[in-house]
Amino acid sequence: MNLELGARRRILAYGAGFIVLSLVQLTMTVGDYYLLPDFLFLIPLLAAMWTPGYDGFALGLAAGFLRDYAAGRGYGPGMLAGLLLGLLGNAVARSGWRQYAIRGSVLVVVSTVFHELLLSLFSWILPFLPTETRFLQVLRVSFSRMPRLLLSNMVGALILTGYFSLCLHDWKSKLKKQKQTPTLSEVQHGR
Repeated sequence: MNLELGARRRILAYGAGFIVLSLVQLTMTVGDYYLLPDFLFLIPLLAAMWTPGYDGFALGLAAGFLRDYAAGRGYGPGMLAGLLLGLLGNAVARSGWRQYAIRGSVLVVVSTVFHELLLSLFSWILPFLPTETRFLQVLRVSFSRMPRLLLSNMVGALILTGYFSLCLHDWKSKLKKQKQTPTLSEVQHGR
């Protein structure tokens, strides 16, 4: 979680992760048997928390466009949702990101619940089939899927956190600190 990272390093880390994880998500969502995280939902959230600025905003637009394009829509609510997720993660990170685990997990849970309920509302307002469904039926289906979605998105957030920590950690400064720290024998002998 470093604001001093170069743009090239951030673009390489986020670009490679975005391409690989979007391919995983778009190819593996054929069946409902897998417990697959929604990586296109999580990338803008966590990227905005790792490097506050415009990274989460740009990744949210890209992830939203990819979600809309995969759903058969051009520009639509996926881009808006991705943009808002990036800005939400940025707002949480700006107020201090030392408690990344607490803030990130709360943000993932709240945004997953809100996203699922919003999609349920949209599916009730604009149904795909001409049959009439009750709103309580739509909510019941949504709440029955909720534990599985929360679990998979939390696992996905842990995977992304591990990936971002490997890619964006400043390894050189840690080595410099280790070289500058004197050993016990150097301290005892005054070297």
